[in-house]
Amino acid sequence: MAGTSLKNFHMFEQLCGKDFHNIVLTTTMWGEVDEEVGAAREQELQKDYWRPMIKRGSYVKRFLYTKESAFEVLTPFLAEADRRGVLLLQEEMNDRSLPLKETSAGKTLSVELQELAVRHRNLLERIRKELRDPTIEPDQLRFLMEDYQRAATQLQSATDDIRKLKKSSGGLRSIFNFKSMFCWYRFPSLFLSIS
Repeated sequence: MAGTSLKNFHMFEQLCGKDFHNIVLTTTMWGEVDEEVGAAREQELQKDYWRPMIKRGSYVKRFLYTKESAFEVLTPFLAEADRRGVLLLQEEMNDRSLPLKETSAGKTLSVELQELAVRHRNLLERIRKELRDPTIEPDQLRFLMEDYQRAATQLQSATDDIRKLKKSSGGLRSIFNFKSMFCWYRFPSLFLSIS
């Protein structure tokens, strides 16, 4: 595991702790791909991306967009609800009364958001320098302006999330905000579709 996958895994570990028995890695969009192709892609995910999580106890299920399939994915959770441990985040916030910003996951997310903000600031500066080039073509100018606007919006979003994380004092609203930030910044790849 390298690069982004390793960082994602580390962040996921900060959220859930070391025990992954209560994690189901779910594949989707089976109706849009040939069974053989989908199965090969599912094997690739299990072998190349999800192997460390599977080794720690998580398992893979196919979600087929049916009620029966949803219950098949959720049944193990319902059956094991009493035996499963709580998430590290729950333990830190509920048992230790830590505010979100002081939890392992909150600290990790804060560092990630700070790094993201620095990357966006550097990108904006690089685009500003390119925009000063007097020989720039109109098409290049348009693309640079679009890139600048996109980077500026992402920087503002990261800055807002840093501020929200610093202000968080705990509670359900903080967890909801955290989950939104966490999934947006760290785990787009965990929700990979099969197609």
